[in-house]
Amino acid sequence: MKKIALTLLPILALMSGCGSTNSYLANKSTTVEMYHIFDIKTALPASAVAQAAASGLSQNTNSISSNTPLQIGVAVPEKAGRFNIVDIGAKLGNSGAGAFMQLAAMQNGGAAFKAASCETAAWTARAQRTISNASNLNLYACLYKYKQGYELDIYAVFEKTEGGLTQVSRDLAYKLVGTPEEWVNKTIWDMVRSVEKATNTRIQRLEGQPELGAEPAIAQLGK
Repeated sequence: MKKIALTLLPILALMSGCGSTNSYLANKSTTVEMYHIFDIKTALPASAVAQAAASGLSQNTNSISSNTPLQIGVAVPEKAGRFNIVDIGAKLGNSGAGAFMQLAAMQNGGAAFKAASCETAAWTARAQRTISNASNLNLYACLYKYKQGYELDIYAVFEKTEGGLTQVSRDLAYKLVGTPEEWVNKTIWDMVRSVEKATNTRIQRLEGQPELGAEPAIAQLGK
């Protein structure tokens, strides 16, 4: 990859007067958010569904932390709960860390440091996937039990780095193994397929942004 980038460097230098090339080489950092909610009709215990979701999640992430809160005396509701998005910087208020995070968000085009809050969920997980000088993903999963089964809420926020001389290497790598967006979609699809296999049922996607679409071609990697 490095040799290819060095080979193309003189060509890019000659084209530096072109606006399109300057735009391509400009260093950019973009924050992307997405969420998707799935309905799971099953009578299996929450532990079994959570284990399947965690298994799918582990296929594409560097680290996972999960929690199974006690549900003592909690009646199973008619409707499933729903995750909330929390602005961590705003929540910390005027503390030193809060001020720093809000300043960093302003410098990043107004994108805040966000996380998912999974109150009343039977299982929660946070996974990370970091690719040096390319992307940093934080994905949150919340499993809510209700009378007909479960709903799995997934919220992902990731930063991707673009531009600069290393963009040539990134473009080549993305053609081979997929873009950051495709890898987030793959992570979500792998969770869904893992739960479907464990529950022997077809999961229905209820809503989400942006559209999830079909499984990306990279979904077959490593299988």
